[in-house]
Amino acid sequence: MKKLVLLIAALVVSVNTFSQVVADDVIGQFWTEKKEGKIEIYKENDIYFGKIIWRKDARLDTENPDEALRDRSVIGIVFMEDFVFDGGKWVDGEIYSIDNGNVYASKMWFEDDKDTLKLRGFVGLSLFGKTATLTRVKE
Repeated sequence: MKKLVLLIAALVVSVNTFSQVVADDVIGQFWTEKKEGKIEIYKENDIYFGKIIWRKDARLDTENPDEALRDRSVIGIVFMEDFVFDGGKWVDGEIYSIDNGNVYASKMWFEDDKDTLKLRGFVGLSLFGKTATLTRVKE
C-alpha cells in the first residue's frame, strides 16, 4: 500500500511538472476563433509579438488611423506587441485591431492546454474587454 501511495504521488508531481507553462510555449502559429486567419507568435529579446500570416479575406488595412498605412495589406502586420512573460501569463502587451484601427492593452494565457491560447484586449481594466480563443495550428 505504501508503494502504491508513493507511485501515485510521483505521478502527480511529474504530471504537474510537465504541464507547467514556460515563456516560449507561446511561440508558434495559431488559428483565429473562426479559422479565418492565422497568426504567428514570435520572440525578440524576451519580448513576444504576433503578426498576421494568413487571412481568408486578405484585404487592406483600411481602418488604420494613419492614412499613409491604409493601402498596406493586413498580411504581415505585427498586431501584437510587447508581451512579457510573468507568472504563467504574457502581460503588458498591446493589440492593434484591423477591424477598427484601435489599439488595446492586452494579455494572454493558456486555458486548458498549450494548444488553446486566450487573448484578451481591453481598455483600462481587464474587466472591460473581450477575449478571443486561438488554437495552435497542427501541421
